[in-house]
Order: sequence, then structure tokens, then C-alpha cells
Amino acid sequence: MKKLIFALLFLASGSNLLSAQGKLQGRWEVIPGDKGLEFYFSVRNDDGDGHMSGTETLSKQDLKGYSDGRDVSFSLVRPAGEFAMKGDIENDKGEGTFVFIPDQGYVKAMSGEGFEDLTTGTLFLFALKNTGIDYVRSVKKLGYNDLTRNNLTALVAMDVSTEYITRIQQAGFKDIAISKLIGFKALGIDPDYIARMKKLAGADLSENDITSFAAMKIDEKYAEDMYNSGYKLSGKDLVTFKAMNITPQYVKEMASAGFKGLSNKDIIQFRAQNITPEYVKEVNSMGLKEPVSVGRIIQFRIFNITKAYIDGLKEAGYGDLSDEQIVQFKIFNIDKDFIDRAVKFKGSKPTPEQLVQLKIADKK
Repeated sequence: MKKLIFALLFLASGSNLLSAQGKLQGRWEVIPGDKGLEFYFSVRNDDGDGHMSGTETLSKQDLKGYSDGRDVSFSLVRPAGEFAMKGDIENDKGEGTFVFIPDQGYVKAMSGEGFEDLTTGTLFLFALKNTGIDYVRSVKKLGYNDLTRNNLTALVAMDVSTEYITRIQQAGFKDIAISKLIGFKALGIDPDYIARMKKLAGADLSENDITSFAAMKIDEKYAEDMYNSGYKLSGKDLVTFKAMNITPQYVKEMASAGFKGLSNKDIIQFRAQNITPEYVKEVNSMGLKEPVSVGRIIQFRIFNITKAYIDGLKEAGYGDLSDEQIVQFKIFNIDKDFIDRAVKFKGSKPTPEQLVQLKIADKK
């Protein structure tokens, strides 16, 4: 089963799942796991507008009175409170109900640390994660004296240890914000990854750079493959290329289509406009007067100039247009139908310039 992750918005919202003075009831299930007993907990309030569920790995040593049997009673005692559980268990598989009772001494100590009016749901999370007062104090000592309840809840839910915070700070992010730390943990960013990415980019990277790298799943292989394809990319370039899904295979396809050594800017434009080998082949079959340049094929793609459109112009008697004139015709939506009407109106074949003027007048 997956690790316990509660809905942070629910936990931080001051939910009406009962005050810290009350009890919280729910259901549990257990199955044996590789590292202990995998407990699944589910809680829903009477109104149905608050819900928490998830799993936590516990050892038998954590549980007082745990044993196989029917209608067994056992408990889990943590700094934040006690879980009193009842149910049926056979071969470490079972289910039942529980009552969570917050520890008032813990509630008072947390209030002294600046965290007043904690909901029972939040205390429930802190208990399952075995979060003691020492954790809160240690996080503050690391430079987070203004720690909010929402941020503390997120740190606990994401299993952000003080060791993890220290290692991230030592990796070059001494003043990293709590929100960024939470994002780092969610993306699986550790000091080793940071070191590899800094080496990869050849320069110091900001928190946002590291986050972008991790979110885009950029690694050494991708950078090396792009380097071997002719692109030595900066950190920001790597993010852009990966976001645009520019791969060595795409570079190879464009080279085979006649566009070797495209600049960073050009290949980004190619990808942005979805220029494919098939489209290059289509443009090359149009019988244009001039060789197809990088800038021109990008323009053609932007304005959706197809072979069918070119064939229509040729059929209308305009097969000798320059690339620039073709683009101008497409911008003004000059097609075979309009040309036929223009010829009838004028009584003769208009020049390309006259067609543009007629189209402008036709719009007025």
C-alpha cells in the first residue's frame, strides 16, 4: 500500500472534525508487509464533509496488546495521542474500529510553540507520523521560527525530516523557503540529485531551476544524448528542450529532412509549430521558386500553407509566386475562389499586388 498522505487542504482548513478536546472515530484494516504491519486508516465525520484515509507501517512493538483473535483490543500510543483499536485479526490480517484520543499535554506544548487550536484531524496525522515536540523545535532551530500550522502540517504529511532539511541547506540552499522544501520532497529531490544537476548545467542553479529539472525528469542521460546530437545546453535550455519534447530522435529526423545544425531557437520553433519530416516533404513537393529556408518553412507552418493550397493557386494561374507572396496571399486568405471572382470583376488577370488590394477592399 502507498504511504500515508492526507489531504493537506483538509488538514489545514480548521476542519470541524471535532476540536482538540474531543475524540475521533474511524476504521482500520491491517495486512502483513515487508517492513511491518501495513495499517489502513479511514475517518469520516458525521456530516460527510471531511475525510482522511491512508496507510502507515507499524511494528508489533509499537502496539500494546496486539494479537490474533476475535474482538481483540490493542492500542498505539504516540506523543500526540492514543489510538484505541478493536477488531478481528487472523495471521496479521484484520479490520475493526478505533478511537483516537488527543494527548492534552501535547496539545498544551504545541500551543506553547505557537500552534493553537489544532484540529483533531491534524493531531491524528501528527500521532500517526510520530511527530513529537522536539521535531517542531528542531525545525525552528534550522531557521524557520515563523513556521505556520499549514507548513508544519505539510512537512509532517510529506515526511520531511530535519536531516533532510539540513542536507538540502548544505547542498547550497541555506535560506530555502518551507514551500520550496515541500516541493523538493514531493519531487524526490535530494542532495545527490542537486549535485548532479549543478554539474550537468555547468553553473549554480536556483531553487526554481532544480524544481523544473525534477518536474521535467531531466537527468544526465537526456543532457548527454542532446550534447551528442549537437546541442550543448544550459540549464534553462535543457528545461525548454525537455518541455518541448525535443529529443535526439527529433533532431535526427530534421537532419534527414534537410535541416542539419539547427540553432537552439530554430529547433524550438520547429517543435513548437509541429514541423515534421512529413511536412518538410510536403513543402518540398510544392514546386516553389526558392529553396526552402528555416524561416520560410516556419512561416508556412504558422499560416498552415499546404500543397493543396499551392495547387489551388497554380490552377488559378498563380504558380510563379515567390515564397513571400504565397505567405501574403495566405494571410489575406486569397484562394482560388477569390481569384476567380477577382478575374470576373476586373475582366483580366490581376497582378498579385492588385489581388491583395482587391481583397483589402472586399473586407471593407
